[in-house]
Amino acid sequence: MREFNTSGPNIAHQHYTIERTPLIEHGLKLVEKSRYFTIWAPRQTGKSTYFRQLADKLTEQGYKVAHINFENYKDTPLNDFLYRFNGKIIIHEKIIA
Repeated sequence: MREFNTSGPNIAHQHYTIERTPLIEHGLKLVEKSRYFTIWAPRQTGKSTYFRQLADKLTEQGYKVAHINFENYKDTPLNDFLYRFNGKIIIHEKIIA
């Protein structure tokens, strides 16, 4: 049974979710054109849910999607961040260096 979600990730089959098909399609077009974009909105308005839905569509189309919460790295020196990020990609993709 679905319920309203007021914190944490919104999971469509568990929580009431507003379909944002036109916005997802717009995001797909931007990615296909190699365009970078951000979304600015107040807390708890669906930004993370949007990017998860967009990531799902991109994955379906064969893209490799990385999800990074930069808040976790706000005080991390650039070289340390790059080392950790590279390590996570290698682990996730099972790449042997």
